Amino acid sequence: MMTIRIYQINPERDTSRLMFMDADFLAHKVGEVRPDSSAYDLVFEGKVDCGTMEGVFQKFNTDLPPEYLGRLLSVSDVIEVVEGDDVKPGFYFCDSIGFKQVPFDPNSVRKLTDSKIISVVIAEPGKRARAAYIDSSLEGMQRIVGGYIQAIYPFEEEVCIVCNEEGKMDGLPLNRALRDKSGEIFDIIAGTFFICGCGGENFSGLTDEQIKRYTQMYEYPERFINLGGKIHAVRIHDREAGEIER
Repeated sequence: MMTIRIYQINPERDTSRLMFMDADFLAHKVGEVRPDSSAYDLVFEGKVDCGTMEGVFQKFNTDLPPEYLGRLLSVSDVIEVVEGDDVKPGFYFCDSIGFKQVPFDPNSVRKLTDSKIISVVIAEPGKRARAAYIDSSLEGMQRIVGGYIQAIYPFEEEVCIVCNEEGKMDGLPLNRALRDKSGEIFDIIAGTFFICGCGGENFSGLTDEQIKRYTQMYEYPERFINLGGKIHAVRIHDREAGEIER
């Protein structure tokens, strides 16, 4: 059992563009492996049934707590071990391989629990869609998609897809296809997106029924192939247990 806090870079405050960059890049960029604490958001605080840092990484990629407000744990994230039976308390930088203990100032981060939280469905490239709670501020939404947000309205009800406006331009991995009423693909979303309500002036949370429906609709990740000049989407089944990439 461990008591931890998880911090993730918010792209709005990532002036040095260090999100998803490993320790070697950070050392080259700033001269040492010292994350910019002011660019981070606190996205989780609590106890987890894990005994190692790799166990934490596994959990926050496959078995996310409902109160977790972040994207899947990845390179450049910082985990604070407050208490742990077998891990020394401190701040650990998630590297491309393993973790590095680093200096970090938790007083400089932004707490997402101070913002309005809404229920959404998140779809990430190569991952199953999942229900989640997110910070509905502009910064919070940008952190989820990894850049400027764009809303797409492919549904008849007051629900929309929020994605990275420059996802394709930035070369983000292709994620899910958008289909018309006949099932034909008319576009493909690049990068992580989420589905939320859009009936009022601001984005809003989904109902339980909507969460179930859109989780099923986008449940499986897709791979895209070009056959005879036509794009086809192939659903990807789960990786073998334990095979999780940084």
